[in-house]
Amino acid sequence: MVLVLIAVGEVAAQKYYIPRFKKTKIERDYELENMSHKFAINLGSSFNFGLGEQDLISYSKRGDAVNYPRRMSLSGGSFYLGAGYRFNENFIAGLEGGFQLQGKVHSFPLYASLKYYYGKAVQTKRHRWFNYLNAGPQFYLGDKYKTVGGLVAAGGGLRVLAGRTMKMDVYMGYQLGIRNCVPNTNGKYDIPASDITYRQLAHMIQVGVNIPLW
Repeated sequence: MVLVLIAVGEVAAQKYYIPRFKKTKIERDYELENMSHKFAINLGSSFNFGLGEQDLISYSKRGDAVNYPRRMSLSGGSFYLGAGYRFNENFIAGLEGGFQLQGKVHSFPLYASLKYYYGKAVQTKRHRWFNYLNAGPQFYLGDKYKTVGGLVAAGGGLRVLAGRTMKMDVYMGYQLGIRNCVPNTNGKYDIPASDITYRQLAHMIQVGVNIPLW
């Protein structure tokens, strides 16, 4: 009877005094940048939301200028392919080119792209933030009143792992399109076309997805 009482007491003591261990989460490292290759190739697309346009017309001999807003298509988009060089795990610089449309304006942009990613290329988190800056010329398609123009864009986004190895950049930013236009010479005007400088500034917000292929 004494032995039975001792055994029962030990079982009761174990029930109240032996700690219960919780399952611990095992952290793993995620590769957010392919540092085994110095060159990077990416494919992307964006949706462009038009904020508005400005017409800038100046007359060199008169020393006069006119600036007035104009309507633009609210929606557009772009498709592009890029190649860059990885200087380190944070900084990539290269060239991107593709096709962009905004209403009736179609163009082939070709621009330098600079991207800076924050954090480590290999880390326990599945994401990291980045900023980008684009600048370069635009070549217009099928528009005799627009010559070679340019664009400048800047913004930021988030690189995420969409699965085990597939990487994806989701970004948003501002783009300024600079269109150099040829004045319409149909009809009779007091000022010759050679004396006129005509530019259009297109203000847009870009929301896009970029997929690193290499």
